[in-house]
Amino acid sequence: MITFLSNTLNFISFNNADMVIVACQDIEAISNLEINTDLRSLLLGIFFGFMIVMAIYNLLLYFSLKDKAYLLYVGTATFTILTTLATNNISGQYFWPSQPDLDGIIYVTFAGISMFFSSRFAAVFLELKKNHKPLDKFMWIIAYLSLLLTILSLFLSIDQITPFGRWLVLLSFPSYIIVAIIAYRNGFKPAKFYLIAWIPYVLGLITRTMHGAGWLPSNQLVLSSMELGGALEIVLLSLALGYRIKGMQEENALIRNQLQAYISQVIILEEKMEFVNTPEEHVLEKRIEAISVKHELTERETDVFLFLAKGFNNQKIADELFVSINTVKFHTRNIYEKLDIKKRNEINTRILFNK
Repeated sequence: MITFLSNTLNFISFNNADMVIVACQDIEAISNLEINTDLRSLLLGIFFGFMIVMAIYNLLLYFSLKDKAYLLYVGTATFTILTTLATNNISGQYFWPSQPDLDGIIYVTFAGISMFFSSRFAAVFLELKKNHKPLDKFMWIIAYLSLLLTILSLFLSIDQITPFGRWLVLLSFPSYIIVAIIAYRNGFKPAKFYLIAWIPYVLGLITRTMHGAGWLPSNQLVLSSMELGGALEIVLLSLALGYRIKGMQEENALIRNQLQAYISQVIILEEKMEFVNTPEEHVLEKRIEAISVKHELTERETDVFLFLAKGFNNQKIADELFVSINTVKFHTRNIYEKLDIKKRNEINTRILFNK
């Protein structure tokens, strides 16, 4: 560029005034090109920087919290980066320099995968499966259509696949806003931050899509709309993710406090049950104790005798005393012999209540 400008200035000094004007116009055009190129590079650098940082950040959050929403967002961010690299003819310079024209085709493949991850991220983040099953099914339709776009891009030409991809973008990304509004109106508070975060990026993506269809003019703002929207989306979505983490922590703390309160109540009830008996149980135990002393029952026979008086069957007595059924039957026979009874119902009718 410097050599070219130097040669141009030398040419100016040896030619007439008309040539001087033309050369000056060339210099002005080159200066404008440099300004636009620098601005474009700056915007792309900001976009890629934010996307990479947020992808790493969410990946670390996923490893920490094991929440699938963060992993889906990492997928969205990763393939959004690859899509943007391809649409700006950058990936061909580094990943496949021998096939520079591949960028013009593969960006559709990356875009389809990115939309798949973004649709599932929206559904998981907004908890549609839990709260809005019809909307979750709708988001699955968008996810499947996105995968179809990716598959078709491998077999069809760019001219054949572009109309389907364009209309899929115009369908899917506004849908993210609509489902977020519905989720928020139904009481899901994190949807507010999600909604605010996605609006600038979706608008930028729609603007670029409409520009590609020839519906909008070419200028720096239009060409950089997706990158500007993406950078804003990353900053705002970090607030949504932070609010989600805060909500999860508060919910876990509430559940933990409720669980601790419940456990404390159970412990208190168990302690009361150990030391406080109902009047009927107290009378029954006193009579059993008196009969055991009178008929010289062993300690284990007294335990079995108590459960027999309460109407427990052999299996339940075995479970309560942690012995086998045969052991229960053995003690029962001894009890019958010492009390001189033949049937179990005689324990209540003849022995306990003298009927």
